[in-house]
Formats: sequence, C-alpha cells, structure tokens
Amino acid sequence: MLEDTLKEFYSVGQFAKRAGVTIRTLRYYDKIGLLKPCGYNNLGYRLYSKEDFGRLQKILTLKFIGLSLEEIGDIMKYDINDKDFKKSLVIQKEIMGEKVQHMLTVIKAIDETLQMVEKEDTLNWDKFVNVIKLINLDKKWIEQYKNSSNLRARINLHESFSINKEGWMPWFFKQLSLPNNINILELGCGDGSLWAKNLDKIPNGWNITLTDFSEGMLEDAKRNLGKCSNRFHFSVVDAENITYENESFDVVIANHMLYHLNDIDKALHEINRVLKKDGYFFASTVGKNHMKEMRDIIGLVDESILELEGFNLTKKFQLNNGIKILTPYFNEIYMKRYEDSLKVKRITPLIDYIFSMPGNVQERFNEYKFKKLEKTLEEIIQKKGYIYITKDTGFFTGRKNNY
Repeated sequence: MLEDTLKEFYSVGQFAKRAGVTIRTLRYYDKIGLLKPCGYNNLGYRLYSKEDFGRLQKILTLKFIGLSLEEIGDIMKYDINDKDFKKSLVIQKEIMGEKVQHMLTVIKAIDETLQMVEKEDTLNWDKFVNVIKLINLDKKWIEQYKNSSNLRARINLHESFSINKEGWMPWFFKQLSLPNNINILELGCGDGSLWAKNLDKIPNGWNITLTDFSEGMLEDAKRNLGKCSNRFHFSVVDAENITYENESFDVVIANHMLYHLNDIDKALHEINRVLKKDGYFFASTVGKNHMKEMRDIIGLVDESILELEGFNLTKKFQLNNGIKILTPYFNEIYMKRYEDSLKVKRITPLIDYIFSMPGNVQERFNEYKFKKLEKTLEEIIQKKGYIYITKDTGFFTGRKNNY
C-alpha cells in the first residue's frame, strides 16, 4: 500500500538508539508480546514505526510507576489499532498522579514512624503496621483507577454516539422535578456526573449527600464537581447497610446501580427506612433489549462470552421486572422510558465499552477473537456507515410505603 511505502521505518538498532533502550530490551518485549515490531524487511530483520515510540513510551511510563510487565501487558494488549495517543497520555498522567499521592502518603507515615523511633523508648508497633497497610494500598488504587476508567469508557460511548442529544443525565435530572429545601441522598454516585452536568440547575435549597461504595469513585466525583464540590456532602456508604438515621432524607436516588448489589431487597428496605414519610425514591435502570445488537455481535465471536456477569448483571433489576421488585417497599410506582439509540461510527469506543463491562470480559478475548471482533465491526461500518445499537433505558419513581 502507498501508505506503507511512505511510512518511515527503523531497524531494531536505530529504534533502540533513538529511544534510549537496549536492543535486548526490545527483543524481550517482542518475545513476550508486549511490543512487537510493525513489520520485517526482506532479510527478516525487525522494523519499527514512529507510532511504536508512543507504545514504548506508555510501556516505560507504566513500568516506571511500578506495574509489572504482566500488568502492563493487560493494559497494552488491545491497543493494536488505537491511534488515540492523547487518550493514552491522559490515562498515564492520571495513573502517575495517583501513584504520587500514594507515595506521599507512605512517606508521611514513615516520617511519623521515624519521629516515634527517635523520641520514644517503647516502640509503637502499630506505626509499622500502618506503613505496611499503606504500602499494600498500591493494588487498591490501581483497581480503583480501572473502575473509574471503565465507567468513563461506558459514558464516552453514549455521549459520543447517542441520537438523543439532550443526554441521559440532563434528561433524568429534569424528571426529578423536586421542590426546594429538601435533603437528597444519592447511592452509588459514581463520578458525580448527574450533578456535574446539571450544576446550573441545582436549587440552592437542595442539601445533597453523595455516596458510593468506592472511595476512589468519590474522589472522582469531587474532581468532576470541581469548585462546586463544597455544595455536596460525601461519604463511603454500602447501600445494603446505609449509615444514616431513620427518615433522614426526602429523596433517595439510585442511578443505574441497584443491579450491582448482592441483596437488592436489603437495600430497598434500607432506602425505605432512611426516607421521610411520603419521601420519594428514584431508580433508573435498563430493559432487556438494551444494547442487544452489541450482544449479537459478541455472540458471533464467541457465544460463551455472553454468559459472563457483565452481560447478565442487569437482569436482577430491569424496566421489565422493576415494578414487582419495588412494590413491597413503595407505592404510586411510575415508570418512564428515555427515548434514544446509538449510531456508532468508530470501533474503538465500542470495544472500550465491551472491555469495560464487569466480569473480566477482556480476558476472554485472545488475539484471534479480538481480530474477529474488529473485522466484524469494521464490516458493518463499511456497509452501513455506522453500527446501530438499541438503547432501552428509563427510571422508576415511587413514594415510601409506610406499611
């Protein structure tokens, strides 16, 4: 192809010298599949392109902050056709920031322990235990980062390719239609998008408490809300064991989160408990046809993947069974659907969405299955101009059942 003819290639020696790494390192990365050459010359020698500098930079950055080559491989595995180096750099910057904050916290704990050793005759071994715990938090923030990245991948697909340009968050917020001077609790607030996208519409009289099971998500919510975060209260809360007194809130919101819970009934009992008399509950979810074309495409690659948790999670609480589940706890239950669909014109955001789903979906794709998925998606776009995907989303509202 003309594009390949015009592209500038580097031998392994040239590439190594320009990048400041050893030839041995490049050969090893090729051997383990971490950075394979983009081609070979007539004599069978490795060739690298300019784009490979971007991939190598990402590998070395992730290695620098302490990730193992295996962990880096998991992150890099499906970057084969992703030319969005800006997105890659943003992700790297966020990981570096998290790592820096973690290291500063560990340094502070070590300083406190040093002061104790210098000043006290009897050592407080709990100080050493605290340092150990902080060091072991390393894996936890990596997992929190992955969760946050997965959420952004799912939001990005809908924001980029939805037919309804109003957007789910502004539409859902408008449906709340609540009076002034009320206490609101959101369970599973994620990155706070519901409020960040509607900041100019929030009445001053609303007292809003944002909660999530993940402390990392709450930090994302604070960052997302920026200077306005002081308008909100934040707390780590398990929806199945809400740490607030009876009748504390006028409204409780669960935006696409109930189906993530192990015991929905226990959570609904807790929600009923913390609602004031005649308080309202808003719970959004999806229907059984939500993203069905995406599932059909994945089925063509490997039907067994559809048995994973991520593709069956919402069945616990959907638009199709929600009224029955809510009835024991709420009355005057009402359901409303959000009219929308997707016309996806690029495959990378859709693949990101698929791999972001719960249940380690990405691990079920070997290189052959990944290539097959890519080819299938590309053929649909070439034929139709886009991939049409049904969206079936909506919410329930109900008033507290006072038994």
